[in-house]
Amino acid sequence: MSTDIRDTPATPASLWRHGDFLRYWVSQSFSRLGVQVAELVLPLAAILLVDATPVELGVVNALAFTPYLLLTLAAGVWIDRSRKRGLLVLSELGRVVVLAVIPLIALFGSVALWHLFVVAFLLGCCAVLFDVSGTAYLPSLVDRDQLLDGNSKLQATIVVTGSGGPAVAGLLVQLVTLPVALLTSAVSALVSLVCLRGIRRQEQPPEPRERRALREIGESLRFIAHDRNLRFLTIRSGLVNLCFLARNTMLPLFVLQTLGLSASALGFVLGVGAIGALIGSMVAKRLAVRLGPGRVIVVGYGVASAVQLLLPLAMGPSWLAMAIMMSMFFVGGTFMTIGNTNVATLQQMLIPREQLGRVVAAMRTVTWGSQPLGALLGGALGALIGIRPTLFLIAIAFCLSALWLVLSPIAKLKTMPEAS
Repeated sequence: MSTDIRDTPATPASLWRHGDFLRYWVSQSFSRLGVQVAELVLPLAAILLVDATPVELGVVNALAFTPYLLLTLAAGVWIDRSRKRGLLVLSELGRVVVLAVIPLIALFGSVALWHLFVVAFLLGCCAVLFDVSGTAYLPSLVDRDQLLDGNSKLQATIVVTGSGGPAVAGLLVQLVTLPVALLTSAVSALVSLVCLRGIRRQEQPPEPRERRALREIGESLRFIAHDRNLRFLTIRSGLVNLCFLARNTMLPLFVLQTLGLSASALGFVLGVGAIGALIGSMVAKRLAVRLGPGRVIVVGYGVASAVQLLLPLAMGPSWLAMAIMMSMFFVGGTFMTIGNTNVATLQQMLIPREQLGRVVAAMRTVTWGSQPLGALLGGALGALIGIRPTLFLIAIAFCLSALWLVLSPIAKLKTMPEAS
């Protein structure tokens, strides 16, 4: 049985009048903004404070995502047995403490590379808890017919903060010290915490069940393996995220060293993607209704992958290099948001709510767990063949992933299916 996305109610209740969702949305926005600031400031600190090599920079980025590989499966089982909002609060408290470490070290001594290693890993642990809890929390906060609208707004936040956060980080690095820039991330986590505490809707406690974590992890993996759509999305996302981390590991070195631009220029280029993300979030739902989920996912991810070829072509005068990179991030931000919005909704419709936390966690183990390898691969390739050739190889890999998507079962989806 399937539900045609065009048959859903034409006018579901507006989320603009849903106070609890708006608080949750603001919480997500501030939290993700702070995370993105920290994720750029940490590599910049490695480059500017301790003169890190490409390989060392790869290790910093790899450690930030290693918890997704090590902890996500167990976290998913814990999340399904718990109230999700409490876990979101716990993860934000952890971020506040961790983000205050580097400013304190800088105040009383000098920052060493191993300090950045530890902070990156601990922030990754908080991110695992926050990301999986947040995905599992949304269906208990809004109605089913509001999921696409809610995901559209949240995906816009993810991409806007993913682009705007580095822009803010680059500006902060120019205006204040690197440790102070990290301290602003802790403040954003505090704002997120206040918003979460303000949500009034009472979350239903999970039904008690026998505690067999290993069996539940196995069930989650089998659920993904038996659903061809989830199976494909998991594998493809893992490969694409590997490419993203390889690219992002080289990006600061490419902009600062190869092109000779400043940290604020890097932040500005990334910030242009925020404008594209806003446009993508506004049209994602409309395109899904018109084209169907399969085709809109193919278009979104296909275009976002193809434009990656522009990045290694950035060269010449500063204005030309900036224009090329800004075009890439603008188009990429627009179409990546379109794809992500519809994929998030598809996952939430395919997975029963009582299994959502652990199944999403199992998917994240692959999709985000591949990123440490991507960071290490990017750093190693950058050291062996150079930064620009590495970016060319990564762009080709993105294009191959787009071709694979066109040939996948996802491309054939004309309706949003029901949960298995």
